[in-house]
Amino acid sequence: MRLTAVQAALTGTTLGALATFSSAWLIQRATTRRERENRVWDRRMAVYDEVMIVVRRMADLREAVRRTGAFPERRTGETGPADDMSPLLARLEIYGSDALLAACKHAFAARRRWKLAWGKWHTQRENNPRISDNDEFWIEFKKAVKKSRKADRRVLALLRAEVHVERISWRRKLSMRLVRLVRLTRFRFRIPWRRRSIGP
Repeated sequence: MRLTAVQAALTGTTLGALATFSSAWLIQRATTRRERENRVWDRRMAVYDEVMIVVRRMADLREAVRRTGAFPERRTGETGPADDMSPLLARLEIYGSDALLAACKHAFAARRRWKLAWGKWHTQRENNPRISDNDEFWIEFKKAVKKSRKADRRVLALLRAEVHVERISWRRKLSMRLVRLVRLTRFRFRIPWRRRSIGP
C-alpha cells in the first residue's frame, strides 16, 4: 500500500508536532527538576552552615571547660549550643546525608558524655575537684573530651566533603558507568585461557 502525497504530508506534520511537543515536555521536566535540586541544595547549605556553627561553638565551650575546669558565664538570654541541637537534627533528617546525620548524632552524644564526666568530677565528694592527672574523674573527663574532639572532626570532614563535592559532567558519569559495565561483563563471562601446546 502506497502513501499518497497528502497522507505523507499529514504523517510528517504529525511526527514533527509530536517531536516538538515531546522535546518541549522533556526540556520543561529537566528544568523543573534542576530548579527543585537547586532549591534543595540551597536549603541543605543553610543547614550545613548551621551545623558548622553549632559544632564550632560546642568545641569552643569544650576547650574552655578543659582549660579552666569551669563553664564560662553565660549572659542573660544567651542560648547555648545544646539549645540548637534538636531542631538542627530535625532539619538534617530532611536535607542531610545519612552519614552526616549519624556523625552529628554521635558528636552530640559525645558532647553529653563529656558534660556528664565533668559533672562527676565537679561534684565528687571524697576530695575537692582538682585539675590533676592524679584525679581519676579528671582523667575520665579528659578521655571524654578526646572522644568528643574526634567526633567533631568527623562531622567537619563530612561537611567539607559534601559542600565541596566535585561536579561530574554527564559524559563522565556515562563513561564511568560504561567502564563499570564492561568490567562486570568481562568478569562474569570470562573465558578460561587455554594452554597452548608447544609444538616441535
